[in-house]
Amino acid sequence: MKLKDEKPNNTDKSVKNINSNQDILLNAIEKYIHPDRLALIDGHFCLLNSDHEVERIPMETFQRIAPCAIIVLFDTIKNISKRISGRDGISYDYDFLLYFQDEEIKYAKNIAEHLCVPFLKLDVAEGFDSFTNFIDKLQLGKGKK
Repeated sequence: MKLKDEKPNNTDKSVKNINSNQDILLNAIEKYIHPDRLALIDGHFCLLNSDHEVERIPMETFQRIAPCAIIVLFDTIKNISKRISGRDGISYDYDFLLYFQDEEIKYAKNIAEHLCVPFLKLDVAEGFDSFTNFIDKLQLGKGKK
């Protein structure tokens, strides 16, 4: 992984122990999300490990979450780079961000296929009409209060 500009460690986005990190997520889901209520979880399918390499989150994490659908958002690398730089003060190499996004999309689709759940790849530049239509087709929450 290449950083355009080296930054102090406090802005480092790598995760030292991805499995432990996911256990924290799973515990929070179990604690705060009621199983009979719908929840939208915003997260990644891959993270940067301590060697600054793209690493897939273990399939077991997604099996335990048991999502009813998977939606992956994608954008231009220019927009992603701008958001990361503005939010975290980090500038990543263009090719690295492209690779990271491609890995996330491929793995998200793989997870959806493995779990036999609907999958949507959503281009943020096209707006969220396809998101709304996707959710409507799932008929999530119909008949639930």
